[in-house]
Amino acid sequence: MKERSKIARAASIVGLSTLLSRLAGLARDQVTAYFFGSSFVADAFFMAFRIPNLLRRLLAEGALTVAFVPVFTETREKDGQTAAGELFRNMFGLLALVLTAVCALGLIFAPQIVAVMAPGFKGNPEQFQLTIFLTRVLFPYIFFMGLCAVFMGALNSAGRFAAPALGPFVCNLVMILAAAALSPRLQIPILGLAIGALAGGALQLAIQLPSLARAGLPLAPGANFRSPAIKKILLLMGPAALGAAVYQLSVFINSILASKLPEGSVSLLYYADRLMQFPLGIFTMAIGSAALPALARQSALGDRAGFIDSARFALGLSFFITIPAAVGLAVLAEPLVTFLFQRGSFSAQSALGTAAALRAFAPGLPFLSGAGILARIFYSRADTKTPAIAAAVCLMAGTLMAFILMHPFKHVGLALASSLASLMNFCWLAGLLLIREKDFPGLALLKETAVISLAALLMGAAANPLGRWAMGAADFRTLTLRTLTAVAAGVLVYALLAAAFKTPYLKPLVKRFRRNF
Repeated sequence: MKERSKIARAASIVGLSTLLSRLAGLARDQVTAYFFGSSFVADAFFMAFRIPNLLRRLLAEGALTVAFVPVFTETREKDGQTAAGELFRNMFGLLALVLTAVCALGLIFAPQIVAVMAPGFKGNPEQFQLTIFLTRVLFPYIFFMGLCAVFMGALNSAGRFAAPALGPFVCNLVMILAAAALSPRLQIPILGLAIGALAGGALQLAIQLPSLARAGLPLAPGANFRSPAIKKILLLMGPAALGAAVYQLSVFINSILASKLPEGSVSLLYYADRLMQFPLGIFTMAIGSAALPALARQSALGDRAGFIDSARFALGLSFFITIPAAVGLAVLAEPLVTFLFQRGSFSAQSALGTAAALRAFAPGLPFLSGAGILARIFYSRADTKTPAIAAAVCLMAGTLMAFILMHPFKHVGLALASSLASLMNFCWLAGLLLIREKDFPGLALLKETAVISLAALLMGAAANPLGRWAMGAADFRTLTLRTLTAVAAGVLVYALLAAAFKTPYLKPLVKRFRRNF
């Protein structure tokens, strides 16, 4: 129960910090939609930004975090703080060298990268050249984000969650200011957003330095790259690179395929995915960030009963949040997108296209979240191969489904293929967990999930007429009030039903959020 409390506490800290970041990210997307809509310029920026973002998730946040945290935690628990600090220092130095080389290669081979990643842009030479230019500007972003990942892993393992979680808020804020202040004054207006991303990434890295110092971790990089701990991390990173980022790879492949669809398809998928990432980032990533150090610590200490209890609690908490979120996004897709984005260059047609993609993304949210938690359970056992194999198979199946669905359903078919791939990945990992951890209370968790699903469906039934009522608004102010009313009513109905059904996750979350506030 102590670890449950720690997970809930850490998740609430990360969740509140990430909420600020997601709100700032939403404001950034609104600014982008206002100035650039779903034009070919916006498509060029989103594709250029997605390239370093994918590498960041594959090489840094994905592979590095899940490989580094268990080894760092084990080193600290068994060999002490000094050994853990030395491991951090050497990983810092190695990563800085690797990321510098990756950035240099990205700058040199930007035309070839864009040709592979956005083949559909070749039909518009202006768009193709703009994407190459923006890719070169944005590629150094991965350097800052890669170092942020190793800093975050060390701080989370030390029980410090606030500074790493607040970093993206700072980055988004800088991007908003750059877009508003620089874009109107530049010959290439979208360049202002790219400059903001680089400046925000550098600042996001800098604000973690004081927390590292307070945690007693060295701020200077090391050069001992042949230590057994470093070798172990590198061996774990290979398969983790795929296993930790299957969804991002799926979305990226969808962007490649969308570049062959009508103009604006890349942007429509991007905006819909951003709304999907709102609950995913606030809650699921918070739970995963909090659970991985706890699970790794219990695994290192041989606390099997505690390990099983923490794994079950993390999975149940994830479903408790993402199932109603998926229902809410599907039911209120159109008023949410219209309220958030439809202004300036973002037309009513763009809002309808984004809402349709969001409805197709939404059913995959609980499975995407659950697969992420399951992967972390395997990672905490230093098993990165199992999630990687599942991810590789499901990614291939998802890509095949995307090819099949993109022609009849356009960008909506690509979103649906992502949801189906997430479902496959979750089922694969859940089945293996039940086989390997025979004392895992799968049936009890399934019953809890059924109750959660019932509460979420009843919430959706209550919110649906409110969504239609919101879309009947005659002006933006009325639309805003009605949409917020529909969202608030849905949250209230779900909370009351969760309390009435006595789900075990509401009370610890409310308790922790109240303490943090």
